[in-house]
Amino acid sequence: MKPLISYGLYLALILVTEGKAIQAQTIQRGNSRSSRHYPNDWYMRDLADDSIPGISLYKAYQLLAGRKSQPVIVAVIDNGVDITHEDLKQVIWTNTVEIPGNGKDDDHNGYIDDIHGWNFRGAKDGSTVEHEQAEITHIYSLWKTKYDQVDSSLLRADQKREWRIYQKAKAAYLEAIKGRTDTANLAYTYNLQYNSSLRIGDDPGNLTQKHYGSPLFNLTPNLTHGTHVAGIIAAQRNNQIGIRGITDNVLIMPILATTGRGDERDKDVANAIRYAVRNGAKVINLSFSKPFSPFKQVVDVAIQYAETHGVLIFHAAGNDGSNNDTANHYPIAQYNNGQKASNFITVGWTKPFYDERLVAYYSNYGAHTVDLFAPGSDIVSTLPGNQYGEKSGTSMATPVVSGVAALLWSYFPSLTSAQIKDILLTSTSKPNLEVNQPGSKQKVPFSTLSITGGIVNAYSAVKMALALEKAAK
Repeated sequence: MKPLISYGLYLALILVTEGKAIQAQTIQRGNSRSSRHYPNDWYMRDLADDSIPGISLYKAYQLLAGRKSQPVIVAVIDNGVDITHEDLKQVIWTNTVEIPGNGKDDDHNGYIDDIHGWNFRGAKDGSTVEHEQAEITHIYSLWKTKYDQVDSSLLRADQKREWRIYQKAKAAYLEAIKGRTDTANLAYTYNLQYNSSLRIGDDPGNLTQKHYGSPLFNLTPNLTHGTHVAGIIAAQRNNQIGIRGITDNVLIMPILATTGRGDERDKDVANAIRYAVRNGAKVINLSFSKPFSPFKQVVDVAIQYAETHGVLIFHAAGNDGSNNDTANHYPIAQYNNGQKASNFITVGWTKPFYDERLVAYYSNYGAHTVDLFAPGSDIVSTLPGNQYGEKSGTSMATPVVSGVAALLWSYFPSLTSAQIKDILLTSTSKPNLEVNQPGSKQKVPFSTLSITGGIVNAYSAVKMALALEKAAK
């Protein structure tokens, strides 16, 4: 969607919706064209053929013509997916070992009646708890008694780390509420007394707890983000309705762990990643980010679990036009021990202009922390209730890359996760351009804004996969 908001207002929204999409108009079913001058499928186009810096998806499918594929499970850890949507209902993962509605854990994975994934924000009555505190509020309320008056010189190393986080969160919280009058944010995001944990059966102090939440996905009208993300990856390509996703043989595993207002809980994110891996996902999409991670260690363990099982994780770089090399946007690839997860890919956001405007003004970047870029502006995808609409952000760019990864694994199932990642990063298209550095009008080489200096390219990726296959014979 087009970011038709002022930068000042956007920065205010960032406090609430860090890493989430910039939203705009809904496009009614059957009317998937907007008034812009580039096509709705611009991100699938090819620069040489169409003069649009897309991912060359149509050319990739030409290379794959006549080849067989097998389904790949992609976990969308987000704020829910409309599993009845006309363009998604045939591609939703089903837990075939679980017997629907019998109130038993038939597959013994700890989650009762998890037929189509799990809702870690779900209440027992089937409703979804839409809002959460901002992480700065959560940290301040959780650790106020523990660290407000403590002598930091007496703390152990792990406690001192928490104390430092607390001091930064407290300062950010007090600054955020200064003069604030907006009712919704004061009711949830910055409300020290707001507590959603009782509704979902969660004990926030128990980081080992796993089986809270619900198998039901009753979404509120504001929870559209996950459905949009899922459509980018997997909307049916051959049903003659709606849109076409990146991948033509994929199953979406919905896992609800993010919120409408406020920030994601580390515990929810960690449990969601582990659920995805244990239930067969090969690709995990994380289209969110946040500036604080008080229990990063539990997320690290979950990412390591995915790493040891050969599962790739794709993460949105964030939408505040900042350098991730100097300010973390969690989750991140670097573990607390200084090592880097080999299965973690962070994605920035490009626009449909092959000039200085190529990188979105609001996209985060990082020569050492953002792996590559992908199209993320004005992406038309699925919305709840058989609707379609545009959203923009690194949230939209990330499933573009997740979709290409799933496409490769679908047609080349013998590839390892390390090979898939290497293909994605090595095969990027590398614009030889000076672009506006996000958050400013300063001109910088595009190559300096990420590790690869490139944009994901499905055609080049498939060519590399074909070459690897040929060399292996």
